[in-house]
Amino acid sequence: MRNYYLASAFALLLSSVCFQSCDDDNDPVAHGIEVAEVEKGGTVTVSPMEAKSGDVVTLTATVEEKWEFGGWKVTSNDKDVEVSDASALQATFVMPDAPVTVSAEFLAPGQKFGLTTVKIPAGTRMLGSEPTEPSYYKDEKLHEVTLTKDFYMSAYEVTNAQFAEFLNAVNVGEDGEGPVGEDGTESYLYASDKRDNAQYNFGVIWAGGKWAPVEGFEEHPVIYVSWYGADAYAKWVGGALPTEAQWEYACRGGQEGNLPFGIGDGTKMVKGMAQFYIYDYYDLAEGGRKVDPDIQGYQASTYKVGSFEPNAYGLYDMHGNVYEWVADWYDNYPEGSLVDPVGPESGRQRIVRGGGWVNSGRELRSAVRWYSRPTTRLENYGFRVVF
Repeated sequence: MRNYYLASAFALLLSSVCFQSCDDDNDPVAHGIEVAEVEKGGTVTVSPMEAKSGDVVTLTATVEEKWEFGGWKVTSNDKDVEVSDASALQATFVMPDAPVTVSAEFLAPGQKFGLTTVKIPAGTRMLGSEPTEPSYYKDEKLHEVTLTKDFYMSAYEVTNAQFAEFLNAVNVGEDGEGPVGEDGTESYLYASDKRDNAQYNFGVIWAGGKWAPVEGFEEHPVIYVSWYGADAYAKWVGGALPTEAQWEYACRGGQEGNLPFGIGDGTKMVKGMAQFYIYDYYDLAEGGRKVDPDIQGYQASTYKVGSFEPNAYGLYDMHGNVYEWVADWYDNYPEGSLVDPVGPESGRQRIVRGGGWVNSGRELRSAVRWYSRPTTRLENYGFRVVF
């Protein structure tokens, strides 16, 4: 009998040890959570930073001004882990039984619409030109402008492909008419195969019940666009047309002094620097405007955006390719120094800047101001966007 009780006690002890050991083996292990580095655009917090299988982990993103949140991605052993709402600033996921990596995407202004933007720093500089600059126009009066805030500008002119996407998204029909204000419509553009006997058919066209870029010209700047069309696109992507001051400030690329151009050494506009009427070029070393009908290689159309060297800010085609609509109504510059100028409140003509593929070198100077009725749609009119 005594041996029976001893055996029972020993068995009970073994059972207890086994139970404790089995319980320890089944206890979930806490795994680490790695957060991928965010270079710019926002910050990420994860709570907790390590968790056991089945625990709920909270993700929080904080977005910098003007940027947008692109979404979450959580992976474990090269497999996706489900996130409660991958597009929300705050989301959760259930921890798997393995380490995970959390990454967040932050979109620069305009990035979700395929726009590449560059940051233009705030500052003060002289805009316009001196009367001694060859080909000076009287409305280019030199004046001091201060821009008090950084802004982002699209590095490239808006392309045919991008503008066609917009037209289709907002249901602009074959007539090119779009809503303007609360009580009217205006034409946003001409189809390039219907205008000027299709002589300049390198824009967007109506085909198959929708707008499309002309084949082979998808990445060329949109043409035949009115100020209303340019303004509507800018608002659609969450931006605006640049003010005239923003445009010229950015065009000059942070250069010292007030040279005629914002690219190269600033003194000339010759073949290979931009798309313009290369026979009629400009070089300060030769007195300004020069004409040489024997220059070879002119292409009577736009070029693909970004085909030439950018300025020091990283902006392409600020000179040539197409004139660019800006926000301002045209008028003479006010007297004195200006801070964040936006132009007059009303007028008859809107300003375009930069010159285009049919224009001479002198018309591509940084200070040159041109203007048209906002309904104007020409084969050398396009635009870019600021945020």
